Amino acid sequence: MSWSLGEIEGLAKKATRGAGYSWGLAEEAGRATRWLCAMGLDGAAALAQVLAACDRAEPSMIRPARLAAPWAAPGGRLCPISAGATLCDLAETLAAGEVITLEDVIEPLLLYPFVAAAAEMTGTGLRLSYEGVTITRFERCSYLSAADPRRPLAALAEVARADSAPRGLPVRRAWRGHIEPGDAARLGAMAHRTYAPDTEASRLAGAGAGLTDND
Repeated sequence: MSWSLGEIEGLAKKATRGAGYSWGLAEEAGRATRWLCAMGLDGAAALAQVLAACDRAEPSMIRPARLAAPWAAPGGRLCPISAGATLCDLAETLAAGEVITLEDVIEPLLLYPFVAAAAEMTGTGLRLSYEGVTITRFERCSYLSAADPRRPLAALAEVARADSAPRGLPVRRAWRGHIEPGDAARLGAMAHRTYAPDTEASRLAGAGAGLTDND
């Protein structure tokens, strides 16, 4: 099913909030999912898998326990949204040449929008590598080395400076995104958790005549 990028971002944000993340991280997830879909990649499916794995988890269990190499989560699997937000905070460190490694990252493709954001913030080329995939942000363009960059779990992912011509083909921008019906249903169910439940007062104040008969 074809969705506008704005619709994808809104659904992703609400679903992430419904899965128990803060509104700040939910907004980051919405932007990251939109970014991937604008690259023609299945960001919505990747997010649906992350939220299923991290649904209502204690935040401290799915984010990096410490910022010494390698980054790892106390709960065993690292959330790319939480880790990605931290990567952006260390943009200058990455630009200076530090290599950051991350262990057991769920759907590591979702790290890429954060890597790209760090590259834009510093004006430095950065690359993300994992499980035979390399995605590079270089001179405001994205380059992808694999036709299908999704992996359910990466035992090891690496973010590093990219100073030379990147490997892979340049990614063309898409103006709409595709979400499989099953993924849309899963994200929609989590988004629904953010809606206030109906009350008798809200039902009576809603559309229609309520208890008033004007006929």
